Amino acid sequence: MQLFIVRHGEADLIAPSDSVRQLNENGTRESVQVGQWIAQQCKLFDYVLVSPYDRAFQTWQKMEQQGLVANKLVQLTELEPEADVATCINLIQGYCADAKSVLVVSHLPLVCHLVDGLVAETCPLFVTGAAALIELNDNQVNGHLKLLVSPEQAQQLSALRA
Repeated sequence: MQLFIVRHGEADLIAPSDSVRQLNENGTRESVQVGQWIAQQCKLFDYVLVSPYDRAFQTWQKMEQQGLVANKLVQLTELEPEADVATCINLIQGYCADAKSVLVVSHLPLVCHLVDGLVAETCPLFVTGAAALIELNDNQVNGHLKLLVSPEQAQQLSALRA
């Protein structure tokens, strides 16, 4: 089972509240770059799980424009930045139980904690717009972190494959 975990693209720092911060121009570019790379790996996702924060949903929208398709799109408060990691991992594993591919769009520090909780390797820090590709085995524990790419790396890998 393939699980992609994505940190939202770079966002404006000033907004009425954290939940309504918008992607800035660089964040839009990052989201497009990582979306293009993910589309080369997998286009159809059984589930796309997204934080309800604006910048996370905007990241998904930009990725979707690169050809990604969600059979089911779910916005989850459990994917907010300071969410409980154990609860979130259990929730993701529940969605993964009957899926071949799942995409998660969330925030720091949660994305790092999710990777740490799902794989044996230690997760390096996610830059904005970065994506981790995890291969989960049938019992969905001790998965393998295949790759963690920044938007720039995603763009380079996409160009090599084209």
